[in-house]
Amino acid sequence: MANQLRKSKKIFYGWWIVLAGTIVNAVATGTYWHGFGAFFDPIVDEFKWSRALTSIAPALQRSEGAAFGPFVGISIDKFGPRNVMLFGIILCGIGFITLSHTNSLLWFFISTSILTLGLTFGTFLVVSTSVANWFIQKRALALSAASTGSGFGGFLVPALIWLISIQGWRNSLEIIGIAFLVIGIPCALVMRSKPEDYGMFPDNIDPKELKNPKSVLEKNYGTKEALKSPTFWTFATVLGISQLMMSANVHLIPALTSFGFTRQVAGYIIGIGVNITNFIGRILSGLFGDRLNKKHILTFAFFSQCLGLIIFSYSTTIFELIFFMFFWGLGFGLSVPTRLAITGDYFGRTNYGTILSLIMTVGSIFGVISPVAVGWGYDVLGNYREPFLILALISSVSIPGMYFIKPMDSKSK
Repeated sequence: MANQLRKSKKIFYGWWIVLAGTIVNAVATGTYWHGFGAFFDPIVDEFKWSRALTSIAPALQRSEGAAFGPFVGISIDKFGPRNVMLFGIILCGIGFITLSHTNSLLWFFISTSILTLGLTFGTFLVVSTSVANWFIQKRALALSAASTGSGFGGFLVPALIWLISIQGWRNSLEIIGIAFLVIGIPCALVMRSKPEDYGMFPDNIDPKELKNPKSVLEKNYGTKEALKSPTFWTFATVLGISQLMMSANVHLIPALTSFGFTRQVAGYIIGIGVNITNFIGRILSGLFGDRLNKKHILTFAFFSQCLGLIIFSYSTTIFELIFFMFFWGLGFGLSVPTRLAITGDYFGRTNYGTILSLIMTVGSIFGVISPVAVGWGYDVLGNYREPFLILALISSVSIPGMYFIKPMDSKSK
């Protein structure tokens, strides 16, 4: 039966996992990771909370992701990605719906906590682990394809702003919660663990049928072995520093409105302009990630993001924002799938989910800081320009940090 599966003309099942993951990532990105910025001003306007206080919600997403991230990897190994994702998707739906009924700061934090757990167990980490387990030679391409969902999701932001304008932020959150369940549950049912469990091979390639079987061999490191290595801690810290820039994206739309642009224009810039280059970056990552040194790609990606953020902090016209959109979006798009692929290259598939979740845990510590710090900077300084400029300068440490990282077995790499 395994031979029939390999020799059949049917599409390799790994690509169906990629497709399902792409859809889930698109919904999660469009409604929360990029989309929460669309809810930020309406919530602040209604409750008159400070921006630093309101920013705790996206910070909770990072902090609870850090706390529960390792359990996601363990849960995937024990219960399988399908069951873990189902659990997460259901929590996401509940989280969005309960968030729509916010009437106090406590309820706001409880709702975002539920939503955070759902996102942690039901989206990015589960998808990345499943895809990475089904591919080796085409890992960068597959992860890039799955991550294009985040690029597609960004295009939903203008539609989200429009929905809020006609339905209000509460009804919009209820609609999103229901949509998350309707779309996410079928996608979760597609997820599977390693291909070997189903009589198949990564990339649909049987090493015995190759003239050079070594071409698909990989080195797998144990979790304890990885944690004892300088490579793990350096890699996780560098990615964490770069995460400072990504986690502050909740303030991009509010920042643009403070610069004098309308919410609609801000939505088009972040939801369409940035995501066009974001999408291009993800495609380029898939095309070249398996051919070029992934470490060099990430180094360039971090440089591009830092440059884009510096331009953003000085922008006063659409013309200047075009350069921001190009550099920031391109760097963002290049970095996400490449960091996932290089994790598999450095540490292997056997403990990929657990190791990736631990790396994300370290990164989440940095991710907690930036949304609150930028919001606090606005409350104190009265503008977003200086906080974003400081953020870009601090994040620039990730550029040389990534370039000088060495794999655990540098001789074999």
